[in-house]
Amino acid sequence: MTRRALALCLGIALAAAPARAAEFDWGEWKFDVTANLREILTGTRELDLSLQLESSLLSTTRARLSFEARRGDHFSAQIVYDNELYLGTGRDTLAFRLADALGSPTWLDLDETLVDSDDATWRHLLYRGWVRWQDDDFEVTLGRQRIALGRAQLWNPSDLFNPIPPLAVEADQRIGVDSALGRVRLYHDLWLAAIVAPGHDEQEFSSAGRLELSRRELDAALMFAVIDRDYVAGFDFATNVRDAALRGEFTETWHEEGGNPTLQAVLSLDYTFPIGTGLYGLVEHFYNQNVRPRDEFFGLLDLGLRRLAQQFLAPTQIATVSRNQTGVMLGYDVTPLLRANFLWLHDWNGPSDAYAPSLTWSPRGDLELSAGARLFGGGDGSGEYGGLSPLWFVRADVYF
Repeated sequence: MTRRALALCLGIALAAAPARAAEFDWGEWKFDVTANLREILTGTRELDLSLQLESSLLSTTRARLSFEARRGDHFSAQIVYDNELYLGTGRDTLAFRLADALGSPTWLDLDETLVDSDDATWRHLLYRGWVRWQDDDFEVTLGRQRIALGRAQLWNPSDLFNPIPPLAVEADQRIGVDSALGRVRLYHDLWLAAIVAPGHDEQEFSSAGRLELSRRELDAALMFAVIDRDYVAGFDFATNVRDAALRGEFTETWHEEGGNPTLQAVLSLDYTFPIGTGLYGLVEHFYNQNVRPRDEFFGLLDLGLRRLAQQFLAPTQIATVSRNQTGVMLGYDVTPLLRANFLWLHDWNGPSDAYAPSLTWSPRGDLELSAGARLFGGGDGSGEYGGLSPLWFVRADVYF
């Protein structure tokens, strides 16, 4: 199939969506239909199928249609459906082909590659699909959903179901979990939450229980989970220290294959300084006993492969090369429409560094443009980031 035919098919899919967000009322029922189009262009150097490090350019076009329904104050539901079109030499990298072959790590197989030609790859998938019932003391959600655990900003060891690395280009793109989530109020501000996520076999079954407290300026939770036959105990909190926000996460994991349990801990402090329009600052430290040799995954050095390995091969805990890392983030609104962000990650054991500058411009209410890079410092083979290839990206989001 030619690129022109693929573009036509994608255009038809977009045309089926409303020209703008639509709201409908039908008695006690309320419906919202929204659509958005995202285009991302990334450039870097990655391993190709012949295991050679080559320049890679990947265009990702995602057309997303979202449907939400509500009935009164108790019932709600959501369906989010994606069409994704990939073009460029990035389709010929080892990381892209492995990710395409593995598919999404979900219980229900609801994604499919429609076209995989010499010119393009086109696939569709169900990104979200859930129903929820809730009142003041109880709620239950069934289906493909985002399980939001943890409170830190960069590293989230408590986020056992939807982890995402701090250098992700699409930090807002999180694969959903086919699961059941229930919460019940035990006493005033004390809640008990239970999560059950089936797997393809009993070895991949995951579940978690959390005791959650939300009182005044303190949010805290105790957790116990079984993830792929590993046992995890955790504690996380968020509170205010004067005008700053202090957050922490601590998990201990007992691995099914044996060995000593591994501790992961994060402490985070962020504050907006009264400078100009407000300078946002964040400092976060991550201590990780779940360290792996740098060449363990695939025996190769490649940022795309390591992201893939973290997503598919190490779901229970964040796996890193170095035991101690510190992240510093700054954010500033240069104008009401232009925001600048800068993230620096320092690996103390390498040592090595990662730098992630970005600019976001919103010229209209229905358009957002972004550009950024991932740059790395440190000697080849040194620590977490040394010798990795730089990556740059541009992104456009259009909301209908």
